[in-house]
Amino acid sequence: MGLRKSFDPAVEAHRSDEEAAPVNVDESTVADWTEAEERAVKRKLDFILLPVLGLAFFALQMDRGNISNALTSTITQDLGVDTNQINVGNSLLSAGIVLLEIPSNILLQRIGPRRWLSGQIVAWGLVATFQNFITNYGSYLATRLLLGLCEAGFIPGALYTMSTWYKKSETSLRISIFFLGNLLAAATTSLIGAGILSMGDRHGVAGWRWLFIVEGAITIGIGILFILFLPPSVGNGSPLISFGKWSYFNRRESYILVRRVLLDDPAKTTNHLRISGSDVLTTVKNPRILLHIIITITSTIPVNAINTYGPSVIKSLGYDTVRANAMASVGAFIAAVVTVLLGWVCDTTKRRAPALLVGAVWSLIAFACVREAWKWSAARKYAAVVFSMAMNSTIHILNVGWLSVNCQRPQERSVAMAMIIMGANSGGIAGSQVFRTQDAPLYTNAFTACLALSAAVAVLIIGQSAWYFVSNTKLDKQGDAPIVAGKIDETPDGQRVELVRKWRWTW
Repeated sequence: MGLRKSFDPAVEAHRSDEEAAPVNVDESTVADWTEAEERAVKRKLDFILLPVLGLAFFALQMDRGNISNALTSTITQDLGVDTNQINVGNSLLSAGIVLLEIPSNILLQRIGPRRWLSGQIVAWGLVATFQNFITNYGSYLATRLLLGLCEAGFIPGALYTMSTWYKKSETSLRISIFFLGNLLAAATTSLIGAGILSMGDRHGVAGWRWLFIVEGAITIGIGILFILFLPPSVGNGSPLISFGKWSYFNRRESYILVRRVLLDDPAKTTNHLRISGSDVLTTVKNPRILLHIIITITSTIPVNAINTYGPSVIKSLGYDTVRANAMASVGAFIAAVVTVLLGWVCDTTKRRAPALLVGAVWSLIAFACVREAWKWSAARKYAAVVFSMAMNSTIHILNVGWLSVNCQRPQERSVAMAMIIMGANSGGIAGSQVFRTQDAPLYTNAFTACLALSAAVAVLIIGQSAWYFVSNTKLDKQGDAPIVAGKIDETPDGQRVELVRKWRWTW
């Protein structure tokens, strides 16, 4: 079968004296179930796993992004701060996430996703609720940093957990659906915020304080639901609420779920990983992964900038606080539809770069329009702002799926997911500084920066896809594609085999 170099040097170490015969799953697929059975169990998995993870992501984005709603209330006057100082708090939140992203992901592998991720949700929910007690600039900065530290690692941890349940050809659409929690939060929190702020200063409590109280309490409730209903791991479908008495999946379904993933990617494991310092260092130095990180950073800077100040820009067009927040939600609803559609295209075509390029070109056109919108009527200005918000994180979301399918080992995938979310939050740090007080009211410099970054993203996507395409061409010419080696398995007749597969890059 011409099986050559393995990506996993540990494979040789764990083999016993009774050598396992390598079986190339490309040439000898041993799936002992029907396509109808697999579709049914996959559909069942979608309705169990994705809503739980997506709801938690909704809570994260709600608590992280409601500062944009608070800005349309009286928070700056009550705390005695200006726009630039608000930006510093947002930068600290992102910095907190960056600091603990990789350590949190390593702990998740040791503790397990159900316990670790659930604890995170409740922790940041409490911090989000306690933000209503802040009275000055110092307390504002402290709570924003603490919120970031508590949220660190949730997104890459959830992404890695998803990757253990799904095949490579299924990841882009599922990642897009998972990020719907983020996108719908961006849309509905504007509506929720508008409703809460319309209450005014009830019982002597400012509207923005009610915003933090109500949305923080929602998050704590979501955290409790998360720990009760999340299935622990592939092959173990018994949630905590079952007390071990029932499972989401019967024995046949559990068998299909585990084996189909291993046949798709033999390097995947259903057990807790041990991530060493060498694994982290090797992944951090990988130039292909670093280019994905740069794509995410470059694309999320304008996203964070326009999402934070979009409602304020719309309010400056002459709309009141409640209406401006409601109108700002339109862009996120458009983004939700476009992201899922492009995710489906990625999985159907088995190509990622074209969909990302569509997002980059959209952003380029949108920011070119919004930069010149000061010459237009209020309605046309609003349309330009909405369409600049309508590619909300889409490039980053699709890039996450693109990176995931091009990770060669589970350890690399786990660290890479942490790195790309660190990149997104680094973009958040820079993005929170784009709109400056002295640039108001036209924000020409801010929109010019967003336009330039959108152009840079398009160039980076083309470069990354060309790199993968050329690498595959070289592998074809040389005829010695590396081998992904995975789990030692046993056939029905008792023969010990090692599942392996030739590697191909996905562009």
